[in-house]
Amino acid sequence: MADSTSPLKGRNVKGSLFVNYVKMIRAYPQLPWADHLKPEDLELINQLILPASWYPIEAMQRIGMAAFKLVAKENFAILRAYGRSLADQMHADNPGLVVKGRPLDTLHKYCAIQGRLYSFKSLDTVDISPQHMIVHIYSQPEDTWIPVYLEQISGTVERLVELSGGRQVQIKLLESVLQGAKQNTLDMTWEE
Repeated sequence: MADSTSPLKGRNVKGSLFVNYVKMIRAYPQLPWADHLKPEDLELINQLILPASWYPIEAMQRIGMAAFKLVAKENFAILRAYGRSLADQMHADNPGLVVKGRPLDTLHKYCAIQGRLYSFKSLDTVDISPQHMIVHIYSQPEDTWIPVYLEQISGTVERLVELSGGRQVQIKLLESVLQGAKQNTLDMTWEE
């Protein structure tokens, strides 16, 4: 994660996170992306995305919102499913991520991975019990894409808990930056 001495300006994400959004847009070239994206976003989409390079989060947000509108047709169930598929992809790419029988450990590893993909503090967790965790997701008030992102994150953590052996996963949004809170907070419970 970048610190105050980092040469990066603004909030950025690693290309390894950004590339999934770009692939989605490239898979649907017939859709009117130019109606929803800035010229610099379209330019980025046509470039080689390097996994270890940094990209502006604002571009990822705009691309994510455009994909939500044009590909998902503003269907939150599709976002949740996409988040679940990202968990399966992360599990395949990171064999030590999922700890069978220990969802909390899996979620801690997921948070550590997420921390390396953002140039700023993106999230943290509070363990309440072995089957209960609070997840804080940090965003700015101008991040209007946050409901979309929270649904995707919910799908990801839900699937990670299931892969770890948890079941009956429940996720509730307790507070949101868009409603004046300092962060977005998800309350997660499950059975083992």
